[in-house]
Parts: sequence; C-alpha cells; structure tokens
Amino acid sequence: MDYFERPHFLLALKPADTSVRTARDVVRAALEGWDRPDATGDVELITSELVTNAIRHASTVTLVLYLPDDKTAMVEVWDDNPEGPVEPAHDLQAESGRGLFLVGALSRSWGWRPTGEGKVTWAQAATT
Repeated sequence: MDYFERPHFLLALKPADTSVRTARDVVRAALEGWDRPDATGDVELITSELVTNAIRHASTVTLVLYLPDDKTAMVEVWDDNPEGPVEPAHDLQAESGRGLFLVGALSRSWGWRPTGEGKVTWAQAATT
C-alpha cells in the first residue's frame, strides 16, 4: 500500500493551552475512526506532551498523525522553533519537565529533525 493511501491527517493548532486538549481529542477520534482505538491512551499522552512542548517554545504548531503499518501510529509535531527538544535532568520533586521522559517511555522510538522552517518532533507508538 502506498504511503498516501494509509490513514493520515494534518491539523494546524494555535499555540495556546487549549490546543493540547484539541489535539488529544482529534487523535482519539481519528484512531477510533480508523478502527485503531488507543486502548492504553499512550498515543494521546504522547500527543499531549509533544504539543505542549511546541506551544511553549514556538509560534506555529502543526500536528500530523499517520499509520505507517498495521501496528504503528506516528505522531509528528511541526513547529517554527529550530532548537531541538532537551530532556531536563530527572527531578522527582519537580512539577514539570517530565514530558520527554514520558514520550520516551511510552513510544517505540522518538526524536526530532530540523526543517527549513523549524523542526519536527516525532514519536512512533504501538496501536491495538
């Protein structure tokens, strides 16, 4: 099956806190519509963390979700900040700063790559 025949979508988001909930809701609905429910909520949580980082550090945010195969979901967040994400030192007492740690724990793999306009932060996760 050609890549463009696989289920996918693209969603431009405002760099605002309300966009995190919107992104989660849209990802959940898309996966359910594709008969790939996020039973564990991992893809939704990964989406939340990647979108949260983007809205804190960028002025444009675009969410991309696609299914590269029958068992995987790819979440990509494109933004206009060229600086890569940095996972801070683990502080169990901190009230924030564990987002990338969670992304790493819940995904098969994750990373980022530069683009001409900023970067893409991505995570590959299992679906049911």
